[in-house]
Amino acid sequence: MSKANRIPSQPLRWRLLCLAALFGLSACTSGTPAAVPEGPGRILTLQNTEIDEASGLVVSRTDHQRLWLHNDSGGAARLYAVDPNGQDLGQVDIRGVANTDWEDMATYTMGGAHFLLVADVGDNNGIRPAVRLHVLAEPETPSGELAPLRSLTVVYPDGPRDCEAVAVDDAALSVYLLTKRDTPPRLYRVPLNTGLPVASAEFLGTVESIPAPTADDLTDDPEFGQNRSQPTAMSFSAAGDRALIVTYKDAYLYTRSQDESWLQALNRAPRVVDLPQFAQTEASGLNAAGDLTFVGSEQLPAALVEIALP
Repeated sequence: MSKANRIPSQPLRWRLLCLAALFGLSACTSGTPAAVPEGPGRILTLQNTEIDEASGLVVSRTDHQRLWLHNDSGGAARLYAVDPNGQDLGQVDIRGVANTDWEDMATYTMGGAHFLLVADVGDNNGIRPAVRLHVLAEPETPSGELAPLRSLTVVYPDGPRDCEAVAVDDAALSVYLLTKRDTPPRLYRVPLNTGLPVASAEFLGTVESIPAPTADDLTDDPEFGQNRSQPTAMSFSAAGDRALIVTYKDAYLYTRSQDESWLQALNRAPRVVDLPQFAQTEASGLNAAGDLTFVGSEQLPAALVEIALP
């Protein structure tokens, strides 16, 4: 990819993924805490130490000074709120559901109301016959408990898939799921308002714009270098004209014209957004305008980077 398509930043150095990154366990929550990395953008450390496996993140549509996050599989069914400087704002427990393998979160607006979608879609071993999407009214205050407005069970038409990258198209009211372990990743779509408790995901095609691991990736880390291009988060702007896909190595910024499908847009050459050398990059959220993103990692101390996008 040409340098013209790369958003400038400091040089990126690869930190080896922990063995747990492959098997869905916490990569950096035991032993010596991971160092807060240096790199592009503004780095902030999260005050709340309960956020140790951040795998989902959105920028609030009701309060732009609030970020919502959740932990990975096995954690509490809980959303954490922080401000853009990493200060703790509170938490909301999600009543009546379990965190089987929460891997991403999305936000969308419908009829002037703002919603959150929690994607319980992780499947490291490819054995889940169905996954779940939980739709929540975005809380006005980060406290207390909240029950989902509805939970949608999703079945893939071609068997179980591991997925960590999920986004919502506001205009189409559709959820897009990008698989992690397929090469190239596979893109699926699920309508939000099916009126049914179970929905079959529609396979749209493959996304072939994400660069494969380089020879240096494989040489530097023979065991895990092959995983560096796996998508771990995805988000769309409110207008549906921008998308950001995050991998363990870089992030990729896409633009979409009005006459394009998301599959078409995600198969065009993106801008590359260099990321800090996080231990295990798994959470990312665009703001509504699509010109700012926060990206985080599963580690302690938990850290985010704020990056302005052109």
